[in-house]
Amino acid sequence: MVAASHSTPSDCNSYLQQILEAPEHPELRRLTELAECLFRVPVAYMALLGAGNSVVARVGNGTEYAPCLGALRLDNLLAEPHVVRDSAHDLPPGTDFRDLRFAASALLRSTSGMQFGVLVIADREPRPDFSATDMRALAELAAVLSAKMEMRLVASLALESELSSRETEDRFRGIAHFAPVPLVYTRADGVCGFVNQSWLDFSGRTAEEEKAKGWATLVHPGHRKRVVEESRRAFDTRVPFTAEAPMRRYDGVYRWALGKGAPKFREDGSFDGYVGCLIDIGDYRSA
Repeated sequence: MVAASHSTPSDCNSYLQQILEAPEHPELRRLTELAECLFRVPVAYMALLGAGNSVVARVGNGTEYAPCLGALRLDNLLAEPHVVRDSAHDLPPGTDFRDLRFAASALLRSTSGMQFGVLVIADREPRPDFSATDMRALAELAAVLSAKMEMRLVASLALESELSSRETEDRFRGIAHFAPVPLVYTRADGVCGFVNQSWLDFSGRTAEEEKAKGWATLVHPGHRKRVVEESRRAFDTRVPFTAEAPMRRYDGVYRWALGKGAPKFREDGSFDGYVGCLIDIGDYRSA
């Protein structure tokens, strides 16, 4: 795990400058668009924080609503997840929410406790049935975003402080191991090189079993051929990969999951494998 002392306001500002550049910014936009799709909302964006917990950038759609969403108060959003199911009843009288009736937020936080910002979703229709399960799903998606941003931050710190490649690898593995979403790394030769603890918790297998059997054995047999062929094409052409399929959990239950992967390259531009993650979308498929 990365120690909190490694992250300073100057580190965060340097990181923000880089994450708003290509190719990081488009990838974060795609992840906020995933929030739009999962929760069927027109407003989904990240408010990124700089020094002093001030919002320095917003990434996503519906950012024009930021002034009225400010009624939720940033300090409250940073303290805990927040939800307004119906602005007609859940806000103090006189609060201007414009035409929005629903809003929810989840904190973007690193494993060391650094607050990157908040993920906000909102809708023009009230959501009285927005449940605790929905909030957990929003928090899980925020965790995916946080993990990606934290890896970018560590890369920035490694470059600035000229850490040795071994130290950098150890820190990346520490972040990945404690990430709250299942992560898998496939080496350039196609062999599984690493899975984090969340992946092992999901599969119920040991790291040695995962490396021997491979992630594809968890895919439902009725979907396995399609997913494997699509992932192999993405792997061979070095492009990002996205697929939905039921995945076998530790208890034998198949859960619909969204799998996302991306190629990893070394500093010299050579291919270094593939990194993927799983997002459980079973509740939304059922709904």
